[in-house]
Parts: sequence; C-alpha cells; structure tokens
Amino acid sequence: MSADLLKGEIAGLMKRALFLDIAAYLISTAFYGFTLPFAAGLCLGTAVLLGTLVLLAYSVTRMEQDAKRAGVTNQRRYLLLYALRLLIFGIAFGAALLLRKRVSPVAVCIPMLYPRLIYTAGALFQKPGKKR
Repeated sequence: MSADLLKGEIAGLMKRALFLDIAAYLISTAFYGFTLPFAAGLCLGTAVLLGTLVLLAYSVTRMEQDAKRAGVTNQRRYLLLYALRLLIFGIAFGAALLLRKRVSPVAVCIPMLYPRLIYTAGALFQKPGKKR
C-alpha cells in the first residue's frame, strides 16, 4: 500500500469527518443547545482522530516495509503503536473529563465512530460493479 494512497484515504476521511462534525453539532443543538463545549469536544475528537489515523498509516507502512525486507513483521512494534493510539485517545478523553465545563467528553468520543460510519455508508451506497 503506497504512502500516497494512505494520505489520500486520510484526506478523504477528514473531509467527511468535518461534514459529520457539523451534522453532529446541529443534532446536538436539540439536546444541549448551541454550546461551545460541545463544539470544542468535536474539534478535539477530530484532532485525535487525525492523529490516530496518521499513526495507523505509519504502522501500516512500516509493516509493509518489514514484510518486503524480512518476510515477517515485528508484532511487538505494532502492538506498541496500537497502545499508543489508545493512549492518545485516553489522554484526550481524560482531559475532556477534567475540563468538562469547557470541553464535552461525549463530543470527544463521537469522532472515533466516524470511520465506521463512513466506510459502512460507502459500502451501502456504492453503485453495483464499481470498485473503490
């Protein structure tokens, strides 16, 4: 998998994530009203999503390089990078809990669901015979 393909995939996900941020904020206004903490939480969650996607792309690129070079992959390194991605999200969520008057913890979690929503919707609405 080429680095350009991964960068393009991340860029496409982030464009859709911004659209989903706006939609989530507009939906949240029915429950919370127009609040700055919810918008701040969505922004923080989207930034964390971008960071974790970049780490995932790095991990996949390294796995590909290791497989080409040695024929095997270093499982420990990928477990470490996976744990690092979880730690980044945990730190952001913990910060949102501590600063819950300024950043909504619920809103920080919502962007973590975006890739699942985007890929599921893409599979459901894909035209027959057309490959991605």
